[in-house]
Amino acid sequence: MSENQPVAEKESVGSHPANVPTDKLHKRHPNYLLVFLSLAVLTAIEVGITYVPQIPQAPVLLALSVFKALLVIMYFMHLRYDSKWFAFIFFIPFVLVIPMLIVLRIG
Repeated sequence: MSENQPVAEKESVGSHPANVPTDKLHKRHPNYLLVFLSLAVLTAIEVGITYVPQIPQAPVLLALSVFKALLVIMYFMHLRYDSKWFAFIFFIPFVLVIPMLIVLRIG
């Protein structure tokens, strides 16, 4: 063999390219129907809570709405499967707004 001959590339196995890791090829996609049904059930629970006077409504409804917002943010805005940098950019304003709201509420 001469030194000028190019080295053969790895053969691809099956339909997968040789230079792409298999974990990138088999990236899981969210089950949007399950997320939608979860949001619908949480909304029904929120409506049901408004008819029960014994339950402290404000904290429970706030917690449920935060959970629903996180579901929408993670799945429908694709922040769960995107780069962590996008999530960081998205959540930094929340960290800055919470102290501002506390100051405005006190003042």
